[in-house]
Amino acid sequence: MTGKARLIIGGSGGQGILSAGKILSYAAIRQSMNVSCLPSYGAEMRGGYVYCTIVIYSAEDIVSPVSNEIDIGVFMEENSYRMLKGYLKKNASVILNSSLIKKTNSSEGNTEIEASRIAEKLGSIKTANMVATGATAYIINQYFFPFTIQSLYYGIEQTFSSKDAIALSKKSLDAGWEIMENAIERNRKNK
Repeated sequence: MTGKARLIIGGSGGQGILSAGKILSYAAIRQSMNVSCLPSYGAEMRGGYVYCTIVIYSAEDIVSPVSNEIDIGVFMEENSYRMLKGYLKKNASVILNSSLIKKTNSSEGNTEIEASRIAEKLGSIKTANMVATGATAYIINQYFFPFTIQSLYYGIEQTFSSKDAIALSKKSLDAGWEIMENAIERNRKNK
């Protein structure tokens, strides 16, 4: 396990990309980690590109969120995947919202999750970002440093004010965590 995780989350406006980055950042702060987060978005309100780079680390040094050696890439739709995959280091963990991204040629390191379909089934397609965030947090917890579900709940509570939104976001986060946990366990058994 390392003391630093570099992430990029990409999608289009309205998919909750910046909220996902905010929740992961709050969760890291809750765990006394240092975090550097840089949101980026186009001028369009809905449908334009949006991405967020985040570095979570345990060292005291200030770390730039700008990197072309990203450890974990999370892509909620096809254009963001095509535009941002060049920032990923070799053998990076990649989470693809397969509800909106066609099957990729290279599945090495890619985990496809039907985040939009799962979120819709849980109550609202708007929480697809939380499904992906739960999966991302599980990867951080397994391969980088301990990252608890309780700290993520804290991040949700700091980001949203509606009790209904908080409850549904937590449920979606749990679903993403469980999906990734099961996928990693299946991979271990198949090796």
